[in-house]
Amino acid sequence: MLFAGHESFHIREGWLRKGLLGIKKDPFLFSQEFATDELGVGHNMVSAIRYWLQATELARATGARAEGRRATRLEWTSLAYLIMQHDPYFEDEGTLWVLHYELATNQKLATTWYWFYNRFGARHFTQDLFLAHLQRFVASEGRRKISPRSLEKDFRCLVRTYARSLERSSRTSPEDNLDCPLSVLGLLEILPLTKSYHAVTPPPELLHPLLVAYALVQMKVKRALSWREILFREALYEEGSPGRIFQLDPELLYSYLGKLEADERLVDFSRTAGLDLVMLKVGKPDLILSQYYERVAAVV
Repeated sequence: MLFAGHESFHIREGWLRKGLLGIKKDPFLFSQEFATDELGVGHNMVSAIRYWLQATELARATGARAEGRRATRLEWTSLAYLIMQHDPYFEDEGTLWVLHYELATNQKLATTWYWFYNRFGARHFTQDLFLAHLQRFVASEGRRKISPRSLEKDFRCLVRTYARSLERSSRTSPEDNLDCPLSVLGLLEILPLTKSYHAVTPPPELLHPLLVAYALVQMKVKRALSWREILFREALYEEGSPGRIFQLDPELLYSYLGKLEADERLVDFSRTAGLDLVMLKVGKPDLILSQYYERVAAVV
């Protein structure tokens, strides 16, 4: 479990690309004193970029030695190679949906994001309700005591990750004004009159069926399931499911599965004998994401 690893900075436009290009040039970049000059950001932002690269599963860290001292080596994951091949500027919304999925299922590094999408369940909430339930979750896990301030930082950062800014101060620097790229997914809205927040189900035109298929297969991989059969209720409610991570209602998920069966031929969706069963025909999420980029997104 990790909280507030982001140094209070949400993902900014261009950060993930900048970080990936940096570690491709020098895998030890984030252990170097000149990283601030190389990336063109302050020290705390350097730490934030390193964190987000790992939290979104774009980079993997290993311990090593560089110039006679212990250092952290960061390397691209297979997901990073795939994205940089097809969408190197992170312009396609499909890329953002995938990054959201990886972030929201990363219990180790993005614990609050994981808890919010897989455990919390409330679609309308206030900051106090959010933090009370999050503190209860931390206590139930039997982990070391987490500072309430760290949990508050996670709350503010999660909101800034998914909700668009309502207003911007002219006294704020341009970089601080930037919304997180994931805010375009429209998964969270701020309700200023009630000082509350609402989790939003995305309209079908914003989420392609192939990305739902990606989530289904990743769910199987992350849970280390040895079979390809998934019950409909698992695809809707289980941790790591598209229903949970993409905030889908039953009717919308039924629609997606029908399209994946009839149009994409990636699943068999059985609705007989009162048992709604999904049979996956593809076992590797990278294959589905490659298909998405080749057929749907603009290949760069």
